[in-house]
Amino acid sequence: MTMTLSEIITVLKDAGLFKELIVAGKWHDRAPEELANRTVLDLSYDSRTVKEGTLFFCKGLKFDPKYLTMAANQGASVAMAPADYSAQLKTSEHPDLPQVIVTDIQKAMATVSRAFFGYPDRNLTVIGYTGTKGKTTSVYFTRHVMAKVLGKVVAQLSSIDECLDGETFIPAHLTTPESLDLFRMMKEAVDNQMKYLVMEVSSQSYKKSRVFGLPLDIGVFLNISPDHISPVEHPSFEDYLACKSEIIDNCRILVVNRECSQYDYLAEKAHDLGKQVISFGSDQSAADYQYRLGEHGYFTVTTANPALPKLDGDFRVMMPGDFNVANALAALTVAAQVAPVSEDFRAGLAETTVPGRMEFIKDKQGVVACVDYAHNYLSLTASFNFMKHEFKDGRLIVVIGAAGGKAESRRKDIGRALSQYADVAILTSEDNFFEDPHQIAADIKENIDNPDLEVIVNVDRKAAIEQAYAMAKPGDALFMAAKGRETFMHEKGKDVPYQGDYQITKQLMEK
Repeated sequence: MTMTLSEIITVLKDAGLFKELIVAGKWHDRAPEELANRTVLDLSYDSRTVKEGTLFFCKGLKFDPKYLTMAANQGASVAMAPADYSAQLKTSEHPDLPQVIVTDIQKAMATVSRAFFGYPDRNLTVIGYTGTKGKTTSVYFTRHVMAKVLGKVVAQLSSIDECLDGETFIPAHLTTPESLDLFRMMKEAVDNQMKYLVMEVSSQSYKKSRVFGLPLDIGVFLNISPDHISPVEHPSFEDYLACKSEIIDNCRILVVNRECSQYDYLAEKAHDLGKQVISFGSDQSAADYQYRLGEHGYFTVTTANPALPKLDGDFRVMMPGDFNVANALAALTVAAQVAPVSEDFRAGLAETTVPGRMEFIKDKQGVVACVDYAHNYLSLTASFNFMKHEFKDGRLIVVIGAAGGKAESRRKDIGRALSQYADVAILTSEDNFFEDPHQIAADIKENIDNPDLEVIVNVDRKAAIEQAYAMAKPGDALFMAAKGRETFMHEKGKDVPYQGDYQITKQLMEK
């Protein structure tokens, strides 16, 4: 994988992102003859990983030029930036380091990365999921069903983990990776003979151009509700919806929840763009594929649109909760468009498990614990409602927090959900980032309006789980929200090791 400076400029010009090339204080519209064939051997936006022949991207709202100097000292052959850093770079020390100036550094990084790694998306059927809730579960359902039918040729990118060879999973740190990492991983998947990629596509991935230029064969829109509204994410619901709906601009087929609150707008936009629209939903909707709920995870699917592959039959998901049935039908709908429908669909769905997603543990005394990644109003109320229905005789004890520095509106929603369903709430740390966990807990508590709800603040998450279990009686149910099996906590710019909700709970309950 290599590109010349001249090729990089051409790619950027074709995308309308190129401004000028600056070399030793002089501006150029194309690479000078002596630099035209300068070869880039690698890409990086982290100065610590730069080596000889690397193209270094100066990205970030508050980019510090000292990192460009570090990259230059370590052998960067080309720099790409949204502004001229010649003064800070000390061109006398690096006179022949060309700076490619672009109109949008995030879009430029995505465009160049895609080209550098050989447009790997062209060798994959790419399926992208967006939605306020259910992305991760739906991705798992889809990959399991497709892999059951097609074999170990299905790669996955999710907020929990990544799979680039059809069988090995590694932890993930972003719902949707930075564009450079995304295209690098896609290239690795292609090299591993993968034919399909199922991935989460967050609203931030469009807002921050992480998936700029990435075409999707199928885009799936699960649902939307007010979330991620904050100064550092989306300033308004309108902005949130606008970013999420960009999936329509970039997909060939739109699979959409017929009962989504914004269905009419999404379908209208898709039709106006000439995209095929396939809908799924309950038997109370006018969806192309409809589900009828049974008990204990069973449901029946009916194909209402005879022009589509027939999916009729009985299915089951092993993860409880009615909301998971909708996610499962989304996955079945997608799989039916790319693979022949067979009994393997039923088996693949029933075998699906998601690490940290509605995982149950029960001790010898009859106390039940559920560990889940639920963290917003929709997912919390659906999970709490299921828990209260399944475990009627005991209390619902919830261990929960909220992320610091973002989605501040979520704290009000957590307070509302707890007020509606919980008997005991232990407010603790989630990922505090640079916020005081006591303040986050206070914000949640301020929005709890049920006087019968016992509220405890314990910002040590491990101690909070231990406290919840210590107070539990036979018949009680514990619910640990948001962290699942994650083995780190975001604290003051660092990933601090954490044992994990599931791991802590399992250890306590198996003593």
